[in-house]
Amino acid sequence: MSMMALGGYAQQGYPEELLTYDETSAITVSFKGKAPGICDFITSLFPEDDCLFFMDSGDFIDAWFHYLNNEKQEENSEIIVDKKNGYVYQASEYDDEDEGESHHITSFYEMCYWNCADGKHKLFAMTCNSMENGRYVEGQTTGMALHLYDNARHVMWDIPEADLGAEVDPGTDECYEYNAETKLYYVRDRETGEPLTLTDEEFYRWLDERPVVVYRLPKQGKDIIAEIHRANRTDTVKLVWNGMRFDRE
Repeated sequence: MSMMALGGYAQQGYPEELLTYDETSAITVSFKGKAPGICDFITSLFPEDDCLFFMDSGDFIDAWFHYLNNEKQEENSEIIVDKKNGYVYQASEYDDEDEGESHHITSFYEMCYWNCADGKHKLFAMTCNSMENGRYVEGQTTGMALHLYDNARHVMWDIPEADLGAEVDPGTDECYEYNAETKLYYVRDRETGEPLTLTDEEFYRWLDERPVVVYRLPKQGKDIIAEIHRANRTDTVKLVWNGMRFDRE
């Protein structure tokens, strides 16, 4: 999709490819009143007879049902529901032991939504992030997901972050080669691009230090802050909501 097409969203509406979705995977949003709120979007993510969440988080599911049932949260869990600003935050932490090593794990979720300038849609966003011993780590369920909601049809469907300018690439080359004879790995330095030769232990440390992108959804306001956590620094990118998509500042 061209940048010209992206820039014309507010004037012309979303392109047809973003409005086309598979009806079998679209999510019906149930609500009372004139329009859905943040709680309606989240509750609609649960299948009717199941407790599976889009990111398969038992911690979030437990916290959410405790909130809905007006029950006390677990000792290791907290949840903030701001209906006025359309924002939810949930965090859990626990200790885990793997092969004799202790790991302190923290996972946290954020969810919010925007009203789109075309008056026909809303954008619902959710993020999942994880920390291990105070350091951000990637996992199968970490990252950000976006859903476009149709005000008239009361359904939402997932859309690629890149199509709305919300994808941030850390810009690193993760390619590597392994020599079975020397038992050495050949990679490139993430900062300089210079070739490196690594032992087995050094290689796995290199993998552990790969950049992690953490998306911070707005508690108030409309802009997303993307943090790129690298081994020796953290870079930030501001994603400014223009009513239909995000522009980088």
